[in-house]
Amino acid sequence: MKLQDIFLVSDLDGTLIGENHTIPQRNIDAIRRFQEQGGRFAVATGRSVNSGERYCRQVQPKGLCVMLNGSILYDYEQDEIAKAFFLPPQARDYACLLMEHFPEMGCEVFAQRRQFVLRANQYVRAHLGNENLPCVEIDAGEITDHWCKALFAADPETKLKIQAFTEFFAHPGVRFVQSEKCFLEMLPEGVDKGSGLLEILRQTGLPRENLVVIGDYYNDVEMLRAAGFAAVPSNAPQDIRQMADLVVGDCRDGAVADLIEYLERTE
Repeated sequence: MKLQDIFLVSDLDGTLIGENHTIPQRNIDAIRRFQEQGGRFAVATGRSVNSGERYCRQVQPKGLCVMLNGSILYDYEQDEIAKAFFLPPQARDYACLLMEHFPEMGCEVFAQRRQFVLRANQYVRAHLGNENLPCVEIDAGEITDHWCKALFAADPETKLKIQAFTEFFAHPGVRFVQSEKCFLEMLPEGVDKGSGLLEILRQTGLPRENLVVIGDYYNDVEMLRAAGFAAVPSNAPQDIRQMADLVVGDCRDGAVADLIEYLERTE
């Protein structure tokens, strides 16, 4: 396939981003080269619009990006939200139930443009610190914005217990997904990175076989399945690597650059 026909989409954390929350220069150079040859590049991430902005400034995606794991489709060129999907009102009750059963768990809530902290813990503070965001707690009932996503943060063992607990109560209208080893997220039912990318394909008329993606974790599963060609960095869990058409190097060494170089060789 010609590079100019490819729609290349990358996850951020653990894929495009390497050590110390930075993008390896190899990735930046390869993406610029790919775009100069007519390729189209975008990101699909669990990060919010504001959190993803500093990385998107470096790689300059064209067209819509998938943010908040599919809850928002965002155009960084136009600085506007193209589409948003919201959690149902009862999601607030689900979050409060989890907070009641797991008092050590931290919780963040994401709206279209704003982020709120329902309960801080060391993982929430570290997360917000990485984003240079304030950590001010607020009661769930005080949030008037529509919720797009809720993030629950705890040590890996507790996170697995939280995930198991979600299977023992009915939660119509939402789904739960692991996004990192310490994070479990609540998203609108039917919303994921894959559904976001399929919506972009519908809007642009691009065929599915032209979609090339790369991602490393369980919130990337639907995206990997939706693509015509799926790549996974070597730092991904084994069961995620088994989903790939191509396994490239570690994210710290420039996994996205590895993929682009492969596409250049096979053009």
